[in-house]
Amino acid sequence: ATLSFINHSELSLENYDIETLKVIVVDDSKLARKAISKVLRNLGIECLTEFEDGSHAIAYLTENPVDLVVTDYNMPEVDGVALTKFIRQSEKHEHVPVLM
Repeated sequence: ATLSFINHSELSLENYDIETLKVIVVDDSKLARKAISKVLRNLGIECLTEFEDGSHAIAYLTENPVDLVVTDYNMPEVDGVALTKFIRQSEKHEHVPVLM
């Protein structure tokens, strides 16, 4: 169903290989992580890593590059705002889009 909302003529993905995009999904709700991951997989994104809060995501980001972060706003430990601040202050990740 997700694909029915996308107008392929409006996409400009020639510089991206959708199958190799590295995406992290951060949400304290396992159900929400699974639902978001399912939508992303339906779009063709296969390199997904899931985390239950921002602290785990930050630990991962210190060692790994990513192309997109999908995060919840309200989480224990490190919330989506703090995670986004970390990303924006990181020279390695400041360019990474964050979908909250």
